[in-house]
Amino acid sequence: MQKWIILIIICVIVILGIVIVLNTDIETDYTPETEIGDIDLRKTIVTLYFKDKDSGELVKESKLIDSKELLKNPYEELLKLLLDGPENSNYQKIIPEGTEVLNATINNGCVEINFSKSFQDVNLEKTELDKVLYSIYNTLSQLTEVTSIKVLIDGNEVDGISNIITKEGIENNIDNTKDSTNNNVISNEVI
Repeated sequence: MQKWIILIIICVIVILGIVIVLNTDIETDYTPETEIGDIDLRKTIVTLYFKDKDSGELVKESKLIDSKELLKNPYEELLKLLLDGPENSNYQKIIPEGTEVLNATINNGCVEINFSKSFQDVNLEKTELDKVLYSIYNTLSQLTEVTSIKVLIDGNEVDGISNIITKEGIENNIDNTKDSTNNNVISNEVI
C-alpha cells in the first residue's frame, strides 16, 4: 500500500511540474544576426539634386549619410555632397568644377553661400545657371529652417545671379524634376 501512495505522490508532483512549466512563460534569448551599432542608429537619408546626362533635367538622388556629419554645419555638408557629385553614372555634377564653398551661414531662413571665384569662371547660359541655383536650393531646403538661398562669390554679390532664390521662384521656373528612384516625372516638386 505504501508503494501505491508513493507512486501517486510522484505522479501528482510530475503532473504539477508539467502544469507549472506549461503555464510559465519561458524567456528565450534573441540574438540578432548583426548588432546595431551607434553609427547605424545615426544614419539619415538626404536628397541631392544633379543633372541627368541625357535629358539635362534636374534629378533627385538619395544618399544615406551619418547624421552626425550634419551637426556642425549642415549647409556646408550638403553643399560638399553636391560638390562631390552623384553616385549614379547617368547623372552629372551641376556645380562648376573647381568650385569651393568658402562658408555657408543662415540668417532668418536665408542660407548665404559664399562660393570661390571658380563658381563664376564657367560661363553658363541663364537656364543652366538657374538649374545650378535650383539644385542648391532644393538640396538645402530639405532642412526645415531654410526658406531661401543667397549666392555670393568671394563675399560679393554678382551680376547675373539672382540675389535670393525662394521656393516660389523655383515653382514658377522649373517644369520637371525626375525622381532617381523610379524615374517618374514629378512636376514642380520642391523638398
